[in-house]
Amino acid sequence: MNKQITAHQLEKLHMRSIVNLDTAEALEHLGMFIDAGTEAGNPKSIDRALRQLEILDSRQLSDDHAVVTHYYKANAYGALAGIHHGKSNAVTLRWNCTDTLKQMFHLNSAISHKGFDAQNPVLQCQILTNYGNLLKEVGRVIDAIAQWDRALTILPNFGKARGGRGLGLARYTLLQGEGLNKEILAQHAYDSLVSASKSDAFFESDDAEQANSYYQHFANQLAGYFLIDEIREQNYLVEGELGKTKAERAYRAWCLDNRLVLNPLNELGSWTAAAADVLTLPGLTVEISDNLNGARPPPIFGFFNQLKQEYASARFMLYEGITSNGVHFADRQVKIAETLDYSVFSLATERIRTAYRIAYSLLDKVAVLLNSYLGLGHEDTEKLKKLSFSNVWFSKKTSLLPQIQESKNIGLCGLYWLSRELHDGDLKLSTAADSRELHVIRNELEHKYMKVREGWAAPFIDKDAGDYAYTLGSNELEAKALRVMEIARSALLYLTFAIEHEELIKADSSSMALTVQMHVKTMKNSRKRRDHF
Repeated sequence: MNKQITAHQLEKLHMRSIVNLDTAEALEHLGMFIDAGTEAGNPKSIDRALRQLEILDSRQLSDDHAVVTHYYKANAYGALAGIHHGKSNAVTLRWNCTDTLKQMFHLNSAISHKGFDAQNPVLQCQILTNYGNLLKEVGRVIDAIAQWDRALTILPNFGKARGGRGLGLARYTLLQGEGLNKEILAQHAYDSLVSASKSDAFFESDDAEQANSYYQHFANQLAGYFLIDEIREQNYLVEGELGKTKAERAYRAWCLDNRLVLNPLNELGSWTAAAADVLTLPGLTVEISDNLNGARPPPIFGFFNQLKQEYASARFMLYEGITSNGVHFADRQVKIAETLDYSVFSLATERIRTAYRIAYSLLDKVAVLLNSYLGLGHEDTEKLKKLSFSNVWFSKKTSLLPQIQESKNIGLCGLYWLSRELHDGDLKLSTAADSRELHVIRNELEHKYMKVREGWAAPFIDKDAGDYAYTLGSNELEAKALRVMEIARSALLYLTFAIEHEELIKADSSSMALTVQMHVKTMKNSRKRRDHF
């Protein structure tokens, strides 16, 4: 698109009607119109394009055209969010931004549409890359990296995905405390940015030279802060071991392949150095008057220890359930009625169900920890009883707490938008199949009757057979349990980023209150034995 579009050219696009155009022609016109309105920073033009896209929805759209329509709507809402956000000097993060929510909805709808996989690979990469860029913008950088990686599996030389991944890893680097992980992430951010500025990087428009210069600029900035070549030569990612036994090595490899390790390096792939769950809270500063534990660390350390242990235990249960073969001896003398509907009952299945429940419950516990640490005000007994990952952000049902609305904490923002994916009525229905109905399934598992059927049989059996059960196939349950585990991992990482941000603010404050620092040691493995006395 010509960056120097004139007001007259934009007006011509504005006046053109799609009534007499076929769907393909209408979409081509509206794509140009949205681009022109975005470049001109003209919200009226973008609003008109959106109204015409709504009119287009009344036609019987093919799968191909439906995906493109969602993509164009996402571009339009993204442009409006950028315009409105740029006019506001009071808020720097996109908390309760309706345009951003709609942009996310339409990108999700495009990606999860049954026609997405049949699209031109370039369009697939454009959509995935834009979704990654949006997730980074709202603080969900871990989830963003997964989207750029997915785009690069389709077209390994897609320039904007390479560049987006580099910028995302650079953001991830900034969220780390000082140490080796920070240096390794910086090196990989640099390499991704450089790869986006190379001649083999593919850009779908004619702005390749400008894009190359843009990404190289950020690569040069990283090189100014880190000794990139020295870090690369050390080849840290291959250090370490997966475990001492074959069983442990298989488990650790599974965790790495599914990006379930509480280690930022797992975003870089299935490297040995990423196999350990090294995630911990940053150092905390507390006033002596608030430290009621005497010489012991603040209670938040114990709380986070519990969250981490529950996550690691649920992850292993999920692994055991998914990889189980044969009949476990614990099942052999458990009599089960044959209901002739291919339901499955086994220890392996219960491990998957239990892993799902534990992982999902971690999200509400993250909300309780945030409420206590940040002093969000949900302190009376009734509020605490109802406190959850969906409502911790609000003073009323839809009114953000002032300290949330005004916060510049990107980790906290990431947690907020993660909660929206799970609980916003429209957004959760637009996500991929393995992310839908996660909250409903959690409630069914906790309080009702959820029937799991053999994966091959589930599509052929009526789900509404009048037996008051919520029904899932075994393969579907596994996929959704993996997704909940991914969400729980992201939440724990974002939680530490949010706390790190708050602690840096405390360190920079000019408070004269008397504070104390305490070195917190790592518990020895020998202390993890459950001895019977």
